[in-house]
Amino acid sequence: MRRWGRFGILLLVAMIAWIPAWAGDLVIYDDALQNSFVDNSYTIPSVTVDFASIAQVHSGTHSIAFTANGNDAVKLANNAQLFDTASYPRLHFWFYGSSAQCQGLDIILQRNNAGNDVNVASGALSAYATCNAIVNGQWLEITADFTASPMSYNSTYDRISLFNHNGAAFGPVYFDDLSLFAPPPANDLIFENDFENHSLPPPLCGVIDQKWVTVGSMVSDNFTWCDSAGQHRSAALAHNDDPAGPGGSRGGDLREFRYETVGGTRVVSAPARDHGGFGYIVSHSLTNIAGCDDSDLGHLSPGTSWTLVFEGRHHAIFRFQQNYRRYCTLNGPAHTYYVPVTIDWIFSSGRDNPVWAITYDMQGSGAAADVLADDSRAPYGTMNIDGSTGLYMDNDIAGVSWGDRYAYSTTTSPATPSSSWTWSGANTVPFVDLWTVGADASMGLAQTQTMDQQDAGGGRQPYGAGTYDVSSYWGKTSGDGQACPNGAYDQQLGLAHNVPCLGYWPYQLVSFNYYLNITQTTNDAQMTWGTQYGFLGQSAYDLHDKTLPPGSTASGYPKKSYSVYIVLGPHSTGPVAAQVGQVETAQTLTLSAAIGSVVSNGPAGVNRADTVNYVPAGYNHVYGALAFAASVGNQLDANIAVGSGTLKKPLLILNNYGSGYPTSVKLNGTALMVDVDYFPSLRVGANELWITFNGDLSGPNNLIQIIP
Repeated sequence: MRRWGRFGILLLVAMIAWIPAWAGDLVIYDDALQNSFVDNSYTIPSVTVDFASIAQVHSGTHSIAFTANGNDAVKLANNAQLFDTASYPRLHFWFYGSSAQCQGLDIILQRNNAGNDVNVASGALSAYATCNAIVNGQWLEITADFTASPMSYNSTYDRISLFNHNGAAFGPVYFDDLSLFAPPPANDLIFENDFENHSLPPPLCGVIDQKWVTVGSMVSDNFTWCDSAGQHRSAALAHNDDPAGPGGSRGGDLREFRYETVGGTRVVSAPARDHGGFGYIVSHSLTNIAGCDDSDLGHLSPGTSWTLVFEGRHHAIFRFQQNYRRYCTLNGPAHTYYVPVTIDWIFSSGRDNPVWAITYDMQGSGAAADVLADDSRAPYGTMNIDGSTGLYMDNDIAGVSWGDRYAYSTTTSPATPSSSWTWSGANTVPFVDLWTVGADASMGLAQTQTMDQQDAGGGRQPYGAGTYDVSSYWGKTSGDGQACPNGAYDQQLGLAHNVPCLGYWPYQLVSFNYYLNITQTTNDAQMTWGTQYGFLGQSAYDLHDKTLPPGSTASGYPKKSYSVYIVLGPHSTGPVAAQVGQVETAQTLTLSAAIGSVVSNGPAGVNRADTVNYVPAGYNHVYGALAFAASVGNQLDANIAVGSGTLKKPLLILNNYGSGYPTSVKLNGTALMVDVDYFPSLRVGANELWITFNGDLSGPNNLIQIIP
């Protein structure tokens, strides 16, 4: 196995330093007022407030100098944003002055009400600062928690004053580096996970969950981890109870993703519009009720809960739950049902791509079998994958690719309805992919199972009058003719064009963005998953797959679950194809155990009690992991035989595991170094040990030994 080396605390410091400033604070003043804060200071004659003082500076080039003469104050106002103590309960700054000056100041919070500033909370600065410890000629760091006594305030504000309550002249005093901080757990980066109660020290490059941080104006949990190259990645997941986020979003999705490129950190953000964000629910109904459409965007409705299901040293599971409205029944009458939905995001040290796993509970909605006949297009959404910050990307989409029974790809750039294409290579693992012109950026999805194990994509529409069979283009290229020869089949353009008719793509992708003509480009990186109608709700829905016998069906009731990898990275590295290859390699595995056992079945999906057989035995498709069970005493002696290809950075979940980390983990008799060669986490409540191996496995002999 490749070792990262013993960078020790330097690596930990580097990781924490990499965490962006938005994750923990909102800057008010840094050499100048920031983030729409303005000077509303109130003074009497002979009082001065200088926002560009150079007399005393804590960092940078300037500070705020305040010379008081009575009951006056430095007042910082924000007319663009109303803050809440749930998101920003603390004021952090540096103070330069005497003990008496420190003790003579109050902090006052106000809220603008129709042009009048109304006091909502106040408290002596000395309640939050050790004023009597001030040493002349030194700066004092102060953090004032508005929710703590004496303020004990829990609501909104948009003005902050540092008020001279004594009424006596003093000055000057200086303030520098003012910021609003998120709640304390957001900054408890190391010891919040019970590390001090275990024998292992904090990991050098583990999973860090920064709780209750504001990203893109939405309260989120931000997960940072080290990927397969030892580089930092982060994913900000917005809580699904936001009252009014960008574009009306209530959250419950990915708002920002960061990863390292040759050119530096790429920030993939959610544009502030209705499709902004990624990973939420959208379903469409196949209904005989005229005009009925219930294709709600799931992140526009409030969720029922968000939960940190599991947080270990190197692994985490974050869960969203929601009741998703459906009312377009198959044959009428329309009736509102709320389908319970559970979505898990799974993060693992040493792995690039989070796993996104979903369960729909149609029975839990009260709908009987065959009442609903819906598809699933989740995960759904749009991210500016090229690092742009506007409503749309700066770069057009260069190409799209997907896999059902065959692999499809456009072959000319940029991607338009007139693009050339090939749909000629046989394919086993469902996937989607798109990439950009000008920026080396791509985004995609890859299922954790094969098409035979869990259907995806397909012709979308059931066969019949007014539809066409997309499988007739499998094994062909655009040189064989247009894939949408009759405009009547095209829901958007009404024109014949090269690529498949837009309403019949196996996965929606950018197809619905082509509204004008066959030469139109798009800079909207919309991406969805795709399934057939009836996937949700029908006791037997037609797979519409011409490679299968006529009438081949699957069940869409009472529950439906699947998992996909969410892939972001430079297109030049082929990250989607690489992830598909890993799922293909997993299908060739043969697991065995001399001590302990191979787990042959498990939950059918997230938040489910019913079980399914794992295929192959020991491959947990819900989390994309290898599943074993420990013997008595937390031991495992097992082999992972790789039939084809190379299995990279495998994740192992050891069930039936008691307390305490193992004293030794070996591969083929060689002892591995914790947090370097393997990344462990204890999931105590589930009696599981999770391990990502920081190396690659190939061939028939990969002996794993876990010794208590």
